[in-house]
This record gives sequence, C-alpha cells and structure tokens, in this order.
Amino acid sequence: MTSLYFILSTAIFIMLVIGGTLTLLFKKQLIINKRTASYFGIEEGKAKPEEKIKKKNSTKHMRLMKRISDKAKAMIEKVMPAARKKGLEDRLREAGYPMDLSASDFTFLRVILGIVLFFAVYMLLSGVTTSISAVFFLAGIISILGIYYPSFYLSSIIKKRRLEIQKKMPDFFDMANLSIEAGMGIDASLLKVCNQQEGPLAEEFLITLEDMKLGKSRREAFVDLRSRVPIPQFQSIITSLIQADMLGVGMAKVLRTLTVRIREQRTQAAREQAMKAPVKMIFPMMLFIFPAIFIVMLGPLVIYLVQSL
Repeated sequence: MTSLYFILSTAIFIMLVIGGTLTLLFKKQLIINKRTASYFGIEEGKAKPEEKIKKKNSTKHMRLMKRISDKAKAMIEKVMPAARKKGLEDRLREAGYPMDLSASDFTFLRVILGIVLFFAVYMLLSGVTTSISAVFFLAGIISILGIYYPSFYLSSIIKKRRLEIQKKMPDFFDMANLSIEAGMGIDASLLKVCNQQEGPLAEEFLITLEDMKLGKSRREAFVDLRSRVPIPQFQSIITSLIQADMLGVGMAKVLRTLTVRIREQRTQAAREQAMKAPVKMIFPMMLFIFPAIFIVMLGPLVIYLVQSL
C-alpha cells in the first residue's frame, strides 16, 4: 500500500510539473489559438456550463503556474552571472532560439527537469529498497544527467545548424551571384534568394536585411552577421564582402570567386573525411569483427584439439 501511494503521488507530481512546463513553453501558441478562436466566432457563451467551469479552473491553474515560473525565472536571472548569461544567450542565438527560449527560460527548464527526475527516481525506488543512501545517490546521478541533457541537446542543435549552413552556402551564393549579374543590387538579390530558400542561412541574412532597414549600414549589418555565425568559411566570405563593399569592387566577381573557393573547400573536406575512415574503422573491426572471425575460423580447431587431448 505504501509503494502504491508513492507511485500515485509521484505520477501526480510529474503530471503537474510537466503541465506547468508545457504551458510555459507553448504560451505563445495558446495565445494565438485563443485569438484565432475569437476571430472565427467561437464564443465562450456557446460552450456548456461544465466546459466553462473546467476552462475557468484551468485558467486559474495556468495563471498560478505562470506566476510561480516567473518568480523562479526572476530569481535565476538575479543569481546567474553576467558572463554565463551572455555565453548562454550566444549559444541559444547560434542554435536559432529553439522554442523561443531565453537564457533564464533555458536554465529554469534544466532545473525543473533535474528536480522532476530526482523526485521521480526517489519515489519509485524508496518503496523498493531500504537503503536510503543508495536511493539518494542514484536519484542524484539521474538528476545531474537531466540537468546537463538540455545543454547536450543544444550543442547538437548548434552542430546540425552549422552543417546545414555549410551545406547551403554554395547554392545560396550562386543564386545571389546570378541575381547580381542580372542587374539587381546586393540587398535585393539577397532578399530574393532568402525568399526562395529556407533554412538557417536564409534566416540569418533576413535578420541582416532587417537590421539594414532599421538604420544600420551594410558594413555594420555584415559585421553582426559574421559574429552571429562562428563558421570560419562563412566568416571569411562575409569579410570578403565587407572589403569589397568598402573598396568598391564588383560583387558579382567576388561572389563567383567565393563560391568556387567554397566548393573546393568542401571537396577537400570530403577527401579528408575519406582518408580518416580507414583509421576510424580499425577499432570497431578489432572489437567486433575480428573476434567473430577468429571464433568461426579457430573454433572448430580448438574443439578438435580439446576432444583429442
């Protein structure tokens, strides 16, 4: 009976925490759905009384959870050092702001995930074993993994986004070069290519064009773009565009040369990866393939020698 009580309380606690976290993450989507419903004439008066009561109670719970989460995020923002906050903001910006999370939101999500995992493991194992120290130790390890998992996931998003930018750079600048050779300006050609393509590269250039519309010069906007995307190939291209803009060199010629250089660098990187493949295959072969081959080839001989002796 005690274990059943612990399991039920753990399940209720996890459901409440997950509900509050999802409400925090999808707050904008809920607001959009509400405004869409009011726009298309879905009024509250047409709903049943039971639905009205449920909606009112859920709204109260959502407000309470939001108030608690806002206080927790304000506390985290006060405690978090400025350098760490800036570094986390840079990582989130480089990842494309997944789920529109800020630095305080991301830290709050990590803390909530760690707390939920700690109490969940503790509640589930406390009714199974009597060793409290072992339960605390295992729950602490799981909670630490839960705290650091969002950071690992963010790193994977950043890596994937960088690879996607590197993959789309040649085609992007080729299309921009064709537009410039057709008589368009650099800004108009970039805007046209961004509207025709999708992905992080187009998003970064759209942000740059918006900065230019707000009053920044082309050089300042390109410098900000170079700092936002820490990829050496991309940064060298933006540096060349800045220098060409300052010196008055034709952009079409510069982009044509840059696209040829990008493709050569990609070819060299592919050859480098191909040369590394045999070295990387040695350890899997030694651990998994060679033992199986030895067992198949030498197994019958060993059996024969054992039986003969």
